[in-house]
Amino acid sequence: MKYYALLMLLCLALPVAADTLDDAAAALDGGEHSRALLLLRPLARDGNMDAEYLLGSLYSTGGNGVAQDGAEAVKWLARAAEQGHLQAANALGMMYVSGLGVKMNEAEAQKWFALAGKIAEANDKSSDCE
Repeated sequence: MKYYALLMLLCLALPVAADTLDDAAAALDGGEHSRALLLLRPLARDGNMDAEYLLGSLYSTGGNGVAQDGAEAVKWLARAAEQGHLQAANALGMMYVSGLGVKMNEAEAQKWFALAGKIAEANDKSSDCE
């Protein structure tokens, strides 16, 4: 009985996370970066790779009440990229090529671009199977 109750709680929580992510994306689109930050942090801490990507992107550029923070951007983008988030891997590569929030580092950029290539290839293979 305990497992059934736990399963029900987990099933009920999934739509809330999706709604919160949608709310965060809408806040970003509306320029409400501070609100988006508050919504994204708990999702990112829980390992939601889309939230990690959005949070890292927000820290990489800053603005509208959120300070640019290269170290936080790299932290969250790397977590998303390591879970297979293509845009996060590309964003990290671009940060290291351009020096946006981090010291320019061609080797580090190549590492993230190579991962992006692997992710894209895996995505192509999985879409061929559908």
